Amino acid sequence: MCSGAVSLNKQAFRIVEELLSRPESYGIRVLTAKNGTTILDLGVEAPGGLEAGLKIVEACLGGLGKASLTWLALGKHFLPAISVQTDRPALATLGAQMAGWRLELAGEVVLGSGPARALAKKPKKIFKALGHEEEADLAILALEAPRLPDEELLSSVASACGVDLSRLYVLVAPLSSPAGLVQVVGRAVEACLLKLFNMGLDVRAVRMAVGTAFLPPPHPDPDVCMGRTNDALLYGSVVHLWADWSDDVAREAAQKAPSCASPAYGKPFLAIYEEAGRDFYKIDPGIFAPAQVSITSTRSGRTYTAGRLNEELVLSSFGLEDVT
Repeated sequence: MCSGAVSLNKQAFRIVEELLSRPESYGIRVLTAKNGTTILDLGVEAPGGLEAGLKIVEACLGGLGKASLTWLALGKHFLPAISVQTDRPALATLGAQMAGWRLELAGEVVLGSGPARALAKKPKKIFKALGHEEEADLAILALEAPRLPDEELLSSVASACGVDLSRLYVLVAPLSSPAGLVQVVGRAVEACLLKLFNMGLDVRAVRMAVGTAFLPPPHPDPDVCMGRTNDALLYGSVVHLWADWSDDVAREAAQKAPSCASPAYGKPFLAIYEEAGRDFYKIDPGIFAPAQVSITSTRSGRTYTAGRLNEELVLSSFGLEDVT
């Protein structure tokens, strides 16, 4: 196996085992589908919570990263934020966490993430670039979905991964749930690595990464939740990378990596989404990036920073009101 003989699914299974051992503590439900698949409900009918969301993030990272709750200053406000760190950034984020698997559930497209993608090679170009060949007799998939998966979806996933249905574990949380909010805003490093990858850079040279993004307040309207989580990433996240790049490469990467490098920058994400006819694929992909990016060249020790937090936009998006 390439990539240092790491099995993303086997690493992630240790986190799934923790959830399975204490479902009440995490506010989740564990179900067994008729076909034998294990489904972990972290927010569809179960309450879930912040801790459950942190575990989803770590499972989606293939066990190669840590997620924690922290704080960030936003003007005079101090808001909760999700911080992620990893010493295997490219493999953890692009090889596992990236929501790169389009699946169909009850006639609607849902996004699959997590290390099951590495078995199914979704998408293939990512795994070709990473040089990773996943080996595992089990698969861990995370779904951002408002309902639990049906047997058709489960069978399709197990077949694509080449595992028995009884060895498939699916973690499900809707965006409007606490766990769902956490797992989405825990993707600042992923968004940064994907943008750098699409710029043609060798992301395997990124040795370490830390990313932090504001955790938005929940909202009963799913569209508002979607807007807030994207605003948290595009306008309210910071990422620091350490990369084996020359100063010239690190400087240019830092200049182009933040969301402000996109012509779509500056509007609330819901407005961008509506202008694109509610079609994600018509939105400039360059906007899907952290607000601020710092890159340290491990060759020189110099650090290059570009972008900034957009405090006004985040405060407005989150509906924060000072009553003092």
